[in-house]
Amino acid sequence: MSQIATLKIHARKLRLGGLAESLETRLLEASSNRLGHDEFLELLFQDELAVREGRTAARRFKSADFRESRSLDGFDFSFNPSIPRDRVYQLATCRFVAEARDVLLVGPPGVGKSHLAQALGREAIRLGHTVYYRSIFDLVRDLAASEGGAEESRLLARYLKPDLVIIDDMGLKSLPARSGELLLEIILRRHEVRSTIMTSNRPVDEWGKLLGDVPAAGAILDRLLHRAEVIAINGRSHRLAGSVADKQQGVDSAAKGAGKRRNSEDHGS
Repeated sequence: MSQIATLKIHARKLRLGGLAESLETRLLEASSNRLGHDEFLELLFQDELAVREGRTAARRFKSADFRESRSLDGFDFSFNPSIPRDRVYQLATCRFVAEARDVLLVGPPGVGKSHLAQALGREAIRLGHTVYYRSIFDLVRDLAASEGGAEESRLLARYLKPDLVIIDDMGLKSLPARSGELLLEIILRRHEVRSTIMTSNRPVDEWGKLLGDVPAAGAILDRLLHRAEVIAINGRSHRLAGSVADKQQGVDSAAKGAGKRRNSEDHGS
């Protein structure tokens, strides 16, 4: 067995899989560039760290439970130019997470709030933070179903421990009884300790009606807006524009097909 093969076996026994994978390449690089021992070791350790960070990020993406895989690079700011691109990219630095501040994205359905919220969550994970994504309906259902006992404590911890929790779809429809109380529990306990992003399809002055609990809505907003970055988004709906485009494409295809049939009939007559 060669010395390199032996070194790889030792590296894997020590759970240095990234180092083992790059060992031969780094040895060739060290020989070609006449690297010193310290430079060679630094490259190997960087390889190992990169692999470990990649695995950690993958686990965090999985546990975040995003509804969709969204990124800022994939967001079309030109579709709704009123969206403040600079402010969004400033949020993507995740300084607000380090400072335990909150973010509220408000606007009608389809303008890109969920995309931006999940994209910011993705950036937070990339920068080493833990994230948990949930729609408001899932949050309420989870906590209502686990009321009392160890299961409730376990589920509460899932919402309280992450550096960033994203609560999506507020205002999409009315919520069941006790929703205000359950959401208030999360917001109160995360306030100034951990960060929260919320998206809302309705103005905040309608939250009392949506939750069926005006005092709870007031308490939630009092905490959430205390040190929050609020971005109001107005403009066209991506989903509606896509639906219209699909229908138009169908009409165009049908018209094109009808034209071909007419031409064929004309030539045949």
